[in-house]
Amino acid sequence: MDQIAKKQIMIVGKDSHFSYLLQRFVRTSAHRFIPVNLSDDVLSLARCEKPVAIVLEVDTPTTVGWQTLRTLKSDPEAGRIPVIVCSWLDESARGLAEGAEVYFRMPILYKEFGAALAAILKEEEHG
Repeated sequence: MDQIAKKQIMIVGKDSHFSYLLQRFVRTSAHRFIPVNLSDDVLSLARCEKPVAIVLEVDTPTTVGWQTLRTLKSDPEAGRIPVIVCSWLDESARGLAEGAEVYFRMPILYKEFGAALAAILKEEEHG
């Protein structure tokens, strides 16, 4: 297995269907995943696990998902981890302004997700 295949992606959400789908996407792309519930201490887990990317579910305009994004991005250590926001909301401008590297409006297609993840991992290798 090459080095890229050993990278961990943290999947943070509260909907089990979202988590299951994204776990399949990550597994299909030959990466490992760390499932995390939005009610968990996402910041501490990100600091401890040091994933190469975080996939974050944001389901309502005032959800804990937005606060989680702000908390991650304001942290000196975790703030460097790229975040992919996934949401039913048409809030891409807000997501990108708050620090997300990529914003997907659901439903998410594997091909688009895989391309975004590959781009993030390529940047990390060269950055």
